[in-house]
Amino acid sequence: MRKSCRCFIFVSVLVLIVLAAPRPGAAFSLGLKFSGGYSSINGGDINEGLKGGIDAEKTIASYLGVIVNGDYKPFHGGLDFGGDVILYFTPVIGLGFGAGMITARSASDFSWYGLGESGTENVKPDVKVIPLRVALHFSVPMGSYVNLTINGGAEYHLAKLKITRRSEYETVHWDEDVTDVESKGKIGFVAGLGLEIRLHPNFSLLLEGRGRYARIDGFSGSERRTYWYGSTSSGDGDLWYVKINYGPLGQFPIIGLNDTPPPSDPMYQDARSARLSLDGFVALAGIMIRI
Repeated sequence: MRKSCRCFIFVSVLVLIVLAAPRPGAAFSLGLKFSGGYSSINGGDINEGLKGGIDAEKTIASYLGVIVNGDYKPFHGGLDFGGDVILYFTPVIGLGFGAGMITARSASDFSWYGLGESGTENVKPDVKVIPLRVALHFSVPMGSYVNLTINGGAEYHLAKLKITRRSEYETVHWDEDVTDVESKGKIGFVAGLGLEIRLHPNFSLLLEGRGRYARIDGFSGSERRTYWYGSTSSGDGDLWYVKINYGPLGQFPIIGLNDTPPPSDPMYQDARSARLSLDGFVALAGIMIRI
């Protein structure tokens, strides 16, 4: 209750300050933009590799007479929120500097039985990305109370990826693998189109659609396995993507952590540093404060 009261007071004071601020009449003005919404994400090698690894396990299990129920559920979206400081050199054109947070996750559950044993498995990828962006912003008047907004620029992405796999068996034992990696940062591109609805010369509501193109690789980190009886094992390395040829069983793309690249062998194809794709569309709503 106290926290809610503090938030209400803070927002009320902010609104009063904005309404009392001088109306921007000079050519130069400052815009503070805050927005949030849903972001679709392709996932790239991460989704493809996790699905391929599980499909390979299911195929081999079926060959051995083990029945597996369930399929991998890829992450395809999550929250996208952040803020921008925009320096308007004219009432229409500005240069913005911003940062935010993009999150995406999923959970896939499997059950299996055969060879005198049964159990369950859970796979949870968890993605967190911090975009740092520089963009040009255009705010074109479309009437007395509405501006058409257009923006576009570059983003530098810092990404973290955590993959948790937990296996539990009919007997009391279990084991859990946690892969925790992060990238060194990659540059992508973003562009948006929206409406700025002016409720006051200093305060507007925003509705925006944004497209993003970004491929992030160079992930490195650690992998830790914990066993039910308390023992652990761990290792460090880079996150690799590779297609493994299992002969008559088929070819499967997988991702895995290793301190050396996949060997040069006909069994391993298209080996590369695993890429997280942020390609997708973002639907945002927010506010703009002009000073």
